[in-house]
Amino acid sequence: MEGHAAMPYSISRRGPALATLPPIGLIVASLAERLGVGEFATGGLQLAVLGGLVAVGRYFGGTIYAYIKKRIVVTAEFDSRDESYSWILNWLTDHPYSTKATQFSVSTSICRAGQRLTGEGLDAHLPPVYFLPAPGFHLFTYHSRILWLSRDRVSKSASAASGTNAPLETIKIGTFGRSRHILERLVFEAQKKYIDRDQSRTVVYAADQYGAWRRTRSRPKRPLSTIVIPSSIKRHLLHDAHDFLRSEQWYSDRGIPYRRGYLLYGTPGSGKTSFIHALAGELGLNIYVINLSNKSLTDDTLAELVTDTPTRCLLLIEDVDAAFVQRVKGQDVVNNITFSGKSRLLNAIDGVAAQEGRILCMTTNHIDRLDPALIRPGRIDLRVEFTRASKEQARELFERFYPPPPSEEEEEAECSAEDEIAHVERTSAVESKLISPWSQELVQEPETMPPRRWTLDRRLTSTAEMLDPTPATSRPNSPSPRPMSSANRRASRMVRRQSVAATPEQADLFASMIPNDTFSMAALQGFLMEYKSRPELAIAHVSAWVEQNLKDPRTSTTNTPDPDTEE
Repeated sequence: MEGHAAMPYSISRRGPALATLPPIGLIVASLAERLGVGEFATGGLQLAVLGGLVAVGRYFGGTIYAYIKKRIVVTAEFDSRDESYSWILNWLTDHPYSTKATQFSVSTSICRAGQRLTGEGLDAHLPPVYFLPAPGFHLFTYHSRILWLSRDRVSKSASAASGTNAPLETIKIGTFGRSRHILERLVFEAQKKYIDRDQSRTVVYAADQYGAWRRTRSRPKRPLSTIVIPSSIKRHLLHDAHDFLRSEQWYSDRGIPYRRGYLLYGTPGSGKTSFIHALAGELGLNIYVINLSNKSLTDDTLAELVTDTPTRCLLLIEDVDAAFVQRVKGQDVVNNITFSGKSRLLNAIDGVAAQEGRILCMTTNHIDRLDPALIRPGRIDLRVEFTRASKEQARELFERFYPPPPSEEEEEAECSAEDEIAHVERTSAVESKLISPWSQELVQEPETMPPRRWTLDRRLTSTAEMLDPTPATSRPNSPSPRPMSSANRRASRMVRRQSVAATPEQADLFASMIPNDTFSMAALQGFLMEYKSRPELAIAHVSAWVEQNLKDPRTSTTNTPDPDTEE
């Protein structure tokens, strides 16, 4: 009986505290009392149990929420380090919501991690302005569907860790439903719009130290007609490149790796890089540039870069001899490059990781410094030497510097054509990048034709000895550059009206004063740049310029601009 009398006393002593506890707490307190646990330990046990229940509830609640969200919500995510991020930003700039949003960001470039993509401004002398939804949550409509956009910016420390000063961002676009069709439609529309932006331009990508391709710039497609080299060279290389691009099945049927390699070598300033840019424009390919002299470029990053190149592109390795030489007391000497350094370059060209479908172009000023294994057949299929300017090249360059001014009829036709092109660029549904008219002509040929192989290891001035398997035919002009703004167009016409056209006699006289194979095209261009609109002054001063540079040959190549940098 004494044991039974003690129980009511104990309950009555804790009764007020138990009455204020929730059911779970009451159960824990009763259990603790039966076990003889003290009041302070009981309170801690109650908190631990309640905390555990809350954690379990949050876990299962989050799991259930995520499951329901996956069933009724579709979301697409875009990272600023990927090119698709630029598609979405470019698409948002023209969406009506960007002009109505009360919270918006202003930018002079569409920027993704490490890249700046400039655009068209309202005035030719002002930077372009883009209005974009600010970081945060936004609602907008797309084809009568309500979509939401979340734009989040990560911390600065994460941006620094990624190796770029640009802020890292993510954009998420979502909507209710289970079908991805509406978001896929938005992505493809954004991609098409982005391609339209560059359809008449050549985009250049460069390798960074992190083993990734970064878009560095885009430039108007340069017509091959503006490259002053013998036309037979241009015909041969262009025909060979077109023949390669349409012969994929031919290569596959014969088990030949679907790759093509060109080596352009010769004197500095002869237009090797300019020709490559013009060739890429004619083929409708983008350029991917690798700098082998970059000390941060390792075997792994080089292999990753080559693997990540698109199937249809132009892979450019400039000054490939720089990887094999070093400077010692002002003189170039052959560098004892490691076997690993050689092998990484060879593997990048035709190793297992080498991408197929691409055209490799290498340039060098010193072909004698290259390892024979690097330029053997199979890795390099065509070799073309670029020499100093001939009299014929000097004459052609002079005529291009001083063309006849356009007539009023030509100006009106040019304006109409530019307006029509601008309208087509805005309204046409472009499914792929612009194909050159020359490409369209050659595509009509049967795909089963075997690719031709030439060895063009000759001087450009010896054009009579060049093999020409196809007769020269009149082809349509190269695609026109992207239409300029009205201000730029007016300024361009004013300059053309004020310039004085050179006569054939003046061109012949100028060419007669230029010795053969003495000056680079860069040197001649640098001289003519001083007399952009005065051909008579150029002729009057050319003799003194030639005499001065013959005394000091270094001035003809080092103190003048490179035509590769002139547009």
